[in-house]
Amino acid sequence: MFYQLLIAYGICFGIQNKLLFLRNRHKFLDALLTCTYCTGFHSGWITYSILVTDMDFIDCIAFAFASSAFCYAFDTLIRLMENHAGEIAVQEEE
Repeated sequence: MFYQLLIAYGICFGIQNKLLFLRNRHKFLDALLTCTYCTGFHSGWITYSILVTDMDFIDCIAFAFASSAFCYAFDTLIRLMENHAGEIAVQEEE
């Protein structure tokens, strides 16, 4: 299941940061794309429908909510690490 959640996060990240043609189309859609929790929910049901052969509506919704929580927590963790990472000093050779 962890791999499925990582796939959902990859889809969430791709939708938010790589599908720029979806931006500035509609105010509601733009707000949805900036929210990692919301986009994580939609990437969750997309991932579930791609990977699972026997669809169950309740399991799909449960996985979508689990995906939204995972995407939000993982994205927050990555942003926290990026903000606290120090600059990398590169020494030039003589």
